[in-house]
Amino acid sequence: MGEKETVGRIQLSKKLGIGEGAIRTVMRHLTRAGIVQTTKKGCTLTPKGIALHKRLRSRLSKAITIDAGELALDSASSAILVKASARKVRQGIEQRDAAIKAGATGACTLLMRNGSFVMPMGSDEWKLDHHDPLVGELNNMFHANDNDVIIIASARERNLADYGAIAAGLTLIE
Repeated sequence: MGEKETVGRIQLSKKLGIGEGAIRTVMRHLTRAGIVQTTKKGCTLTPKGIALHKRLRSRLSKAITIDAGELALDSASSAILVKASARKVRQGIEQRDAAIKAGATGACTLLMRNGSFVMPMGSDEWKLDHHDPLVGELNNMFHANDNDVIIIASARERNLADYGAIAAGLTLIE
């Protein structure tokens, strides 16, 4: 909704892959929270909704379809960048759990540390090889800086991988 002025419920239903009844319920909650207003033309963000969208976009990238290679857990994978959030990651379990609750098969969390992608693993860390094609793809898509986080979620369908990546990314936003 933050990318268009007005969006109809049917458009939202098709874009998100959920039923119109569910969209009505979501819109009712967002309207009560003062984030969305609905008219006969469709749904629009309120000033509060616009501010929230800008805040989220300043920290979260869009979910992007990728070839996750050996990190893929299912047939479709999506990645999302969360800026300056590495300090909030423990072992990546919270992000994995959020992705699964959103419909993904699983997710892995990568931190950018000293110019390398590392996976937190308790007291140890596992570093992706600089020659791995995934590293090149992630660098080209996101241009991550130190302390940024990239979450790769996998699912049987692309939209579920997207939802999983977004849900996981939201666990790192205050």
